[in-house]
Amino acid sequence: MSLALLLPLAQHTNAGPSTGGHGELVMTIMIVVVLSVIWTALGVVCWIFWRAKKREDAARAEAEVEWRNAPSS
Repeated sequence: MSLALLLPLAQHTNAGPSTGGHGELVMTIMIVVVLSVIWTALGVVCWIFWRAKKREDAARAEAEVEWRNAPSS
């Protein structure tokens, strides 16, 4: 993930060194990390379901091809 995409999240604070800006920076980093992990996990789950659907469609297409070649009675 590019740091340029995370820059707007880090710029939302206007805190200086005397207003506790360090705590806000840590919270921003933690939010970015948690959201990145969640979106990555969601992407992996979607990829798994996409592959299963693709495999199911291939099996169905293969079954249709076999059905067309069966001799009629």
